Amino acid sequence: MKTNDKKTVSKGKGLQVSGFVLILAAVAATGFFIADRSSNREPSVSERWALYVQDLSPEPKLVVLSSLQHFEASRQFTRKLLAIVQVRASIELSAWADVSYYFDVADMKNWSVGYDKRSGLLLIKAPAPDCLPPAVRTETIEIKTKGDNLVTNALFRLKDEAGKMEDELSADMMSKARASLSDKAVRAGVREGLARFAAGFSESVLKVKPAEIRIELPGD
Repeated sequence: MKTNDKKTVSKGKGLQVSGFVLILAAVAATGFFIADRSSNREPSVSERWALYVQDLSPEPKLVVLSSLQHFEASRQFTRKLLAIVQVRASIELSAWADVSYYFDVADMKNWSVGYDKRSGLLLIKAPAPDCLPPAVRTETIEIKTKGDNLVTNALFRLKDEAGKMEDELSADMMSKARASLSDKAVRAGVREGLARFAAGFSESVLKVKPAEIRIELPGD
């Protein structure tokens, strides 16, 4: 009788161990299934937008607006002729330049993109836009010189001075172009340009036509 009891207990323990092993195997299989499901999840709207814009632009800049702008610079001179006669002269330099505004797409962590199926709203929260150095249309450069008398131009070599001013004008152009980023008309143009890309993204990637595309910029 004692021998039979021991066998029964031994069989019971064997069944308990086997059951425990089966439970562990089931848990492991379930965990593997969940991990496999998560690894094969569909990319988020933001992730799909990142791939879309990076495929569109080989450079890490997405240009959304280009505008032709007029820039001017001037300089006043005062010199003495033969240490007796004081003459004055001025140079006025102007030119037209193309200014391009863009968004940085090198780091898409600064973007947030979402689509609400119920309302049809595509919302894009973009980083602050920036601008490229203005591209001067050299054929539009105009140089005007003014002086008190006929010898002024020869005395001051104003044409040479005007050549030096072109570098100063380029720097001045860049500062003015950056300042225009806060201009309402420029910000509206930037939004419109980005919205056009967003519409293409919606139709080709999301396969939907949003009821509204809203662009939010820092400082709004």
